[in-house]
Amino acid sequence: MTPRFWKLSQGREFFSFEEISDSIEKGLVYVHADTRAKGKSSVSQGEHFIEAEIGDYFYLTHGNRGVYLLGQFTGPANIFSSKGSGWVDRPFRVIRHAMANGGYGGPQKWWAPNDRSTFTSVPESELPEFEEFILEPFFGICLADYGVEVV
Repeated sequence: MTPRFWKLSQGREFFSFEEISDSIEKGLVYVHADTRAKGKSSVSQGEHFIEAEIGDYFYLTHGNRGVYLLGQFTGPANIFSSKGSGWVDRPFRVIRHAMANGGYGGPQKWWAPNDRSTFTSVPESELPEFEEFILEPFFGICLADYGVEVV
């Protein structure tokens, strides 16, 4: 089984550093349900967040200001979020906190910290790049060490 990974950005225009810290402490991540689709997709980023599978993985960013953690969804979306109208939250567990780093230096991808996206999946065909530019430098994770083969 190949795990599914997502980029989740709690952007600077909606979340202060303190709110990101509180989010992590509470074990909840947030996306606005009305967050638009990327490109020509018929499914919005908000819908993807709601429909993502329990057990899917994500890495949390704060815009392009930093990568904070690798997490895993532990429950379904809650449309009655305490953040208010239109916001959806999901519970998660921390897999690993990000290591100190010099920032993201990889290619421009929808799933990369340098893209203005909120909740975007990493295509299976791009897992080698994701491993090289996100998992290894930020989390010290090599998928092969966990029995996951990337082609």
